[in-house]
Amino acid sequence: MIEDKDIAWNRKRVFLPAFNMLGVLSDAAQGAGAPSFGADPVAASELVGLQIAAAGDEIYTLWPLPWDFDRFQPVRFRIWFTHSSTDEDDPDWVVSYKAIAKQAALSDAKSSADEDIEFDATAVSSTANSLEILNWEESQSDLYIESTDKALLIAVECNGLGSAEANEITLYGLEIEYTVGACKDSVHRDITRNAPANS
Repeated sequence: MIEDKDIAWNRKRVFLPAFNMLGVLSDAAQGAGAPSFGADPVAASELVGLQIAAAGDEIYTLWPLPWDFDRFQPVRFRIWFTHSSTDEDDPDWVVSYKAIAKQAALSDAKSSADEDIEFDATAVSSTANSLEILNWEESQSDLYIESTDKALLIAVECNGLGSAEANEITLYGLEIEYTVGACKDSVHRDITRNAPANS
């Protein structure tokens, strides 16, 4: 009998655009600093992102755990942003998350985090208007996410500008990578017809 643990399931990646995060109201984030959205200073891009004006600016969201999510493998995170000047500034970032179950009380993902993922200050390109993608940071989510959890509450914070001026950094979004656990605890194919309503 073939079981899920014997199959080399692939990883999956999900991108959460800053503009679509749940912690947004009237074109501004609800986190500290209330950073606002605007046209990226990289005019040629015609893209919109969250403009980072000061250290500590942050944005919150909620990410429903995917059906094929393997909670026994760690989630990885990385951040996408742009930098509009030629200075080799080195901003640093923190992603905080908290797993939450159905009917559990909501809370601030940062102040009650299961884990804070710190990204080391990394020098950006000296090319003006560059797209910056940080290296993956591996979490210890497999120690915190329980079988009853349905989502992650997430906070993304620019912890330090690294000498960048206000609004030189524009946050595009957060990318999440997880391991697929297709068969879960069953060797049978799970389908939608007559599936439990609370699953």
